[in-house]
Amino acid sequence: MDVHSVIGEMDLVTMGRTLVDMYGHQVGCGLEETESFSKYIGGCPANVAVGAARLGLRVGHVTRVGDDHHGRFLRNQLEREGVDVTHVHSDPGRPTAVAFLGIRDKETFPLLHYRDNCADMGISPSDYDPEYLGAASALLVTGSHVTTPHSAANLDHAIDTARRLGTRVVFDVDFRPLFWKLVPRDAGESRFVGSEVATRATQRVLGRCDLVVGTEEEIRIAGGELDTVKALIKIRALTAAAIVVKRGPLGCVVFPDRIPGHLDDGIVGEGFPVEIFNVVGAGDGFLAGFLSSWIRGATWQECCRRGNACGALVVSRHGCAPASPTRAELDWYLRHASGERRLFDNKDLERLHRATTRRQRAVRPFLLACDSIAEPGASPHPGRARSGWIRLVAQIVLRLRKAGLSVGLVVDEPDGHGALFELGTALDWTVRSMGASGVAPFEFTGGKSAATVLRSWPQSHIVKCAFSPVTGEARAVQRERLRELQSAAELWGQEFMLSPEIEYSRSADSIALLTAQVEGVYESGVYPDWWGIPCPSGSGLATLAEVIRRSDENCRGIIAFEPCAGPAGSEIDPAYVLRGGADGVAVGNLILGEPVRDWSAGRLDDQQFCRAVEMRIEGLAAHLRREN
Repeated sequence: MDVHSVIGEMDLVTMGRTLVDMYGHQVGCGLEETESFSKYIGGCPANVAVGAARLGLRVGHVTRVGDDHHGRFLRNQLEREGVDVTHVHSDPGRPTAVAFLGIRDKETFPLLHYRDNCADMGISPSDYDPEYLGAASALLVTGSHVTTPHSAANLDHAIDTARRLGTRVVFDVDFRPLFWKLVPRDAGESRFVGSEVATRATQRVLGRCDLVVGTEEEIRIAGGELDTVKALIKIRALTAAAIVVKRGPLGCVVFPDRIPGHLDDGIVGEGFPVEIFNVVGAGDGFLAGFLSSWIRGATWQECCRRGNACGALVVSRHGCAPASPTRAELDWYLRHASGERRLFDNKDLERLHRATTRRQRAVRPFLLACDSIAEPGASPHPGRARSGWIRLVAQIVLRLRKAGLSVGLVVDEPDGHGALFELGTALDWTVRSMGASGVAPFEFTGGKSAATVLRSWPQSHIVKCAFSPVTGEARAVQRERLRELQSAAELWGQEFMLSPEIEYSRSADSIALLTAQVEGVYESGVYPDWWGIPCPSGSGLATLAEVIRRSDENCRGIIAFEPCAGPAGSEIDPAYVLRGGADGVAVGNLILGEPVRDWSAGRLDDQQFCRAVEMRIEGLAAHLRREN
C-alpha cells in the first residue's frame, strides 16, 4: 500500500514495542512445568493497535520486527486485524522479541522476556513519514522506549513531529523493572522497583503529552514518589496533560486539571469486577477502549466506562491482543452482561467474540470438492493413487489463485495430505473433511477425539463434517460429537462447516429434511461457522438461509455443494445457486469426474489431466461471467 493512500485516514498511530507472546496452556504451574503454548501478538502499543482497530478506529502501527518467521507472523496478524502495516519494517540485523508467560495462579504470572538487541528497539526517524504522524488524530508512545539512548531519541523525534503537526500525544508509562535491568531476567512479572533513573527518563516526556496513562505503580515511578497523590502532584507540575490512573478491578480515575487531596476525588470510572483468568494485558485492553472513545470526543465518564469494560473482558481470557473485544461484542456486554463475574462461562459472549474476530476470506468462492469424487470402478493404473490426482488439483488451484480467481479446495483424509503440504496456507479456502462419509453416527478421523485431530491443523483451514439423519440413541451420540467438534474448533481456532447428507432430490420432502437437520443442530447448542448444503432448489435454498439467519445471525454463510451422487443431469449450475442466495459453490464431478477417471486409468498423463481440468474451469468461469 502506498503511504499516501493512508494519509488522512488514521485515527490513531501506535509506535513501539512489538513482540511474540507465547502464552502457556497449563494453569497452576510455573514456566518450568508449562509444556505447550499459544502464539499471539504482544507488546503494549501493538496490543492497543489491535484492540482499537477491533473497536472501529482506523489504526496504523510503526515498529520494526525481525526479518524472520516471528516478524512475518506479527506483520500478517496486524494486517489481518485491520491495522495499517505500511510502517512496520523488517530489520535484518535484529531478531523479533519473544516473551513466554505462564499462569501460576490468579496473582502470579511468570514472565520471561527475550528482548536483547531486539528489532523494535531499533526504530528510527527514517522509519516513518512525518505526514503519517501528522495526519492522525493521536500518536501513542510508551515508556518501554525511554530505556535506551537510541529509542529515547527516536521517541523525542516522534513526539516533537506529532506536536508540530497538530497530532495529540498519548503516553503510556508502561514501566517494567526488567527493561531497566532492575530485576533478574526470570522476574519479568515484577511491576514496581523504585528507580531515579527511570523517573528522570520518564519525566522528560511528560511535558509534551496530551494524555498520560499508568497504573498506580507507574504513576509513582513517573512522579518519583511512593505516595500516589504526591506523585500525581509532581506530574502535574511537569505537564498539563490529562492523567489517567488505572486501578484494576476498582476501575480508573481521571484528572483533567488540578490534583485533589484524594484519588477518589478525581473523575472516577467504576470497574467491572470479574473473575480473573489472566491479568496481563488488561491495561492494554483498557487503553484501547478508553482511546476509542477519547478520540471520538466522548465524555471522560464514557471513556472510563468503555475502557474498564474492555479491561474486564481481557482479564477473563487467554492472551492479550486476541482477548480484546470488538465493538459489537463490547456493546453487547455493556447491555446484557456487565454485572456478571464469570465471563468465561457466558457462551453467548464467547460465541460473539469468536464470530466477530474471524479471519477475512475471499467472497463467493468456487471450490473444487475432491472429497466428493468416488474411486473409479476399475482398478487404477499402476502408480495412479487417489492422493496423486488430488495433489495435481492443488497445483492447479495455486495457479488459478495467482491468476486472481477466488478458488479453493475441499479434500479428505488421509489422501489429501500431499495436497495440503503443496498448498501450505496459501489459500483463503482450504476445507478438510473430517470423518468418513455415510457413517451414522459419524466418527472423527482415525477414531480420535476432535481436539486431538484439530491440534495439528493450521488455523486457516476450515473443518468440514458431513452427518446423516439418525434417530434414537444414535442421534444423541451424534449431537454430542457435534458439540465436541465445536469445542475443539473453538479451542484450536479453526472455523467449521457442517454438511447434512441426504439422498439427492429437489423435492419438498428433501427440503423439509434438510431444514429439520439444520434446526436440530441449533437445538443441540451447536453454531457452525458455515453450512455446506447439497444444492436444493432456489426456493429451498432461500428457506434454509432464513432458518439459519433466524437461528444464528453470525453464521458466515452457505456453500452449495454439488451432490455426491444423483440422477443423470443432477449436477448443479453454479450461477443458478449463486443467484438463489448461496455464498459460494463447491463442485466435484462437474469438473473433476471425467478427468479423474481418465487419469486413474492411464489415459491421461499429469500434464493432460491438468489441462483438461483447467479447460473445464475456464469454461465454467466464462459461464459465470455471462450469467452475472
